[in-house]
Amino acid sequence: MVEQKSPGFARHFRPVHLAAAVFMYLLGSGLAKYLGEGLDPGLMLLGLAWLISTQLGMFFLGDYFQCPFDVGLFQRSADLPKPDQDADPNLWQLFISVALLAAGAVLTVILGVRGALNLTSSLLMMVYFLFQILIVAPGISLEQSGIGEFISSLVLVILPPALAFLLQVGDFHRLVILSVFPLFPLNLALILSLRLKTYPDDLANHRKNLLVRLGWIQGVFLHNLLVFSGFLLFGLSLLFGMPFKLIGPIFLTLPAGLTLIWYLTSLQTGAPVRWSMIRILSLTVFFLPTYLLTFSIWTR
Repeated sequence: MVEQKSPGFARHFRPVHLAAAVFMYLLGSGLAKYLGEGLDPGLMLLGLAWLISTQLGMFFLGDYFQCPFDVGLFQRSADLPKPDQDADPNLWQLFISVALLAAGAVLTVILGVRGALNLTSSLLMMVYFLFQILIVAPGISLEQSGIGEFISSLVLVILPPALAFLLQVGDFHRLVILSVFPLFPLNLALILSLRLKTYPDDLANHRKNLLVRLGWIQGVFLHNLLVFSGFLLFGLSLLFGMPFKLIGPIFLTLPAGLTLIWYLTSLQTGAPVRWSMIRILSLTVFFLPTYLLTFSIWTR
């Protein structure tokens, strides 16, 4: 059984996943600014606060019910016994979750009062909330279903920038799709690569996540395909009107992606496993393109 090695309280924040959602939200807000629609800073901060409070609330709720959102960088803790009904040591997680979700509800009302919500943005927020519930709710959790990773990437990569853009503009634009969708396979590849380290433990404890269902060899193949797909989609976006000045810098990270693909493939032939290298390259392949794209959009 793998022992928990993460700093106790910090692991509840899922910093990798929280950072992904925040970056993607900033990307969506930047697209509104880039397209000349203007930017309401107060509205942007309200939406960001809603996103963070809702996501953190779901993180803590999942930890309380032991149906956690993906652990990301941190190793999975050993399976814990069910909380004692007379003295629940994890009750504080439930209190924090309720407080954060209540804050999200208040922020929803404020957004409505400000007239920032229309039918599309309201439905998007409902879908965001529902998908999180599907991941962490006891008895429903899709975390071990084999599709939880896809829903996680939707929650982290697709919905935050869409929400940010809708709050500012009120309608979608094709540049949102062209900017965001290539990052979806890169984020899914990140989730798969970070789960490689806990694969033996997940397999031994019958956690039927995507990597366990595929097997690590097929999982590495899917990971490599996703990395190729992400960069290919960025290239194809040029054919549909995505300005090269925005996505050109992204291809500077292609060598890191190719290095990661080569190294993970070499594991099948007995190459030594260097988890720090896998971790750094995996984070680079997703976060560096996201940062470069966001920076390019905000500075144009």
